[in-house]
Amino acid sequence: MNITTAPPAAWQEFRDRRDHDLAAPHGILAQVGLHWVDPEAGEQRFDGLPGLWRITGDRLEVTWEAEALTLLVGADEVELSEEGGRRRAVVLTEGDVRLASFAEDVQIDVIRRGGRTGLRVLDPSAPRRTGFTGVPTHPYDPALVLTGTFRADPAEVTVGSVLPWLSQHLPSPGVVTVELDGDAIDLVLTGTSSALFTDETSGTESADWRVVDVDLDGDSARVDLNRAVNFPAAFSAWATCPRPPEGNHLPVPVRAGERRVERTER
Repeated sequence: MNITTAPPAAWQEFRDRRDHDLAAPHGILAQVGLHWVDPEAGEQRFDGLPGLWRITGDRLEVTWEAEALTLLVGADEVELSEEGGRRRAVVLTEGDVRLASFAEDVQIDVIRRGGRTGLRVLDPSAPRRTGFTGVPTHPYDPALVLTGTFRADPAEVTVGSVLPWLSQHLPSPGVVTVELDGDAIDLVLTGTSSALFTDETSGTESADWRVVDVDLDGDSARVDLNRAVNFPAAFSAWATCPRPPEGNHLPVPVRAGERRVERTER
């Protein structure tokens, strides 16, 4: 395609916000580790993390020396006790929570995936973050701003993920149909109105899959593929991202939005 149109200001503002958010001190680019707590192993230590961790019943517990961890949650999310200079916290919330910090503002997220409990480590000094200068993108292409129709069909869809053992169940509001190179293509939406998709550049010029927000107005839809972005799994080896629903494939090379980046552990 011969692209001569300058990108609109709104797209550039979107890109600036995206890069700013990625570079947040404890955002995606700060992920440096993910440890799964074995419910059968009793108290466990993990490399680089203070404390002893275990699963009791369906609760995560951590015990640590008084100064080793600083909790980032309130009494409604943990049950805290102290004895003999050691502290013990039982995590009460069932969802994900940013639990604690240690050292030079390294933080620990508790995540729940597929019935398992993980500890994700976020370090602002990660080279991936400190060396970040922005995600490479394809040039803005106005021809890849698509219009289509939306059919409401609320459901739950089961998808795979970047982890081979993990299936995820995502809410879907329905299906959007767009026309691309003369073909009508159905995309199952997830979340509020997001389209997870692959295309003919996936895994080479682009990440293995991407996501784009879809603007809905009644039964009309607008899909700006220039705003397609990579999942955290495109950057970090410690992500747990869901894959697209089956059939969410655009059978053409979509050279718009974010390009492939190097996936690293730090």
